[in-house]
Amino acid sequence: MKFDIEYWIEELNKNVPIRYFKRNVPQYRFVTYINHSILLFKGSHYDSCFMFIKRSYEFLEENRKDLISSEYLKSANDYLKELYNYLVQKNLVNEELISKYAIKN
Repeated sequence: MKFDIEYWIEELNKNVPIRYFKRNVPQYRFVTYINHSILLFKGSHYDSCFMFIKRSYEFLEENRKDLISSEYLKSANDYLKELYNYLVQKNLVNEELISKYAIKN
């Protein structure tokens, strides 16, 4: 399995509404989690990257999905799923984290 982070950076940036980068909007936290996961993946900090995947999914569970534009939500969901699968299939994440924080994607 191959994971092309550069593709996802381009795809996510193409779809993210600029207003989500304002700290006073609820979407800011979600976008920050996504961006942190990218940075941590590129830095090979896979366990920490996994935690931001988890936080992203928690945000989506705790908040109304209609707060996020459908285009960005689709891109983010596809990105999170592919990233999660890549990390798990390549055994890049500590097994204890995977067991402790079961992610249903």
